[in-house]
Amino acid sequence: MQHLTQGTWSGLLYSPFGAQNATYTRAVIENITLITLILGYVNVQIGIIGDSLILLTGLVTLSLLPQLGRLNSFIVKDVLLLSSGLVLLKSNLHSHKAATLSCFASTS
Repeated sequence: MQHLTQGTWSGLLYSPFGAQNATYTRAVIENITLITLILGYVNVQIGIIGDSLILLTGLVTLSLLPQLGRLNSFIVKDVLLLSSGLVLLKSNLHSHKAATLSCFASTS
């Protein structure tokens, strides 16, 4: 277990928390990401936070690629996760910009 986590971002959780608590911490972060994505349909700013968390989660998981040594469905899933996170982030930033500009236009 130790050789998989050395030199990776996810390995940062193992030092202070231990293996089991690091797993729980990651699960909490992923559930917060899910909640922010759902709330992103109501509030664009919360959606931007959720999109950023998707990108961070995907990057952390892809940091394991050197230890795995080969491509598998685990890595392909995270590449797709990163792609969808970028698309959602672009869409939410565009919506946020449009809402901000319309707010300034209506006050003039």
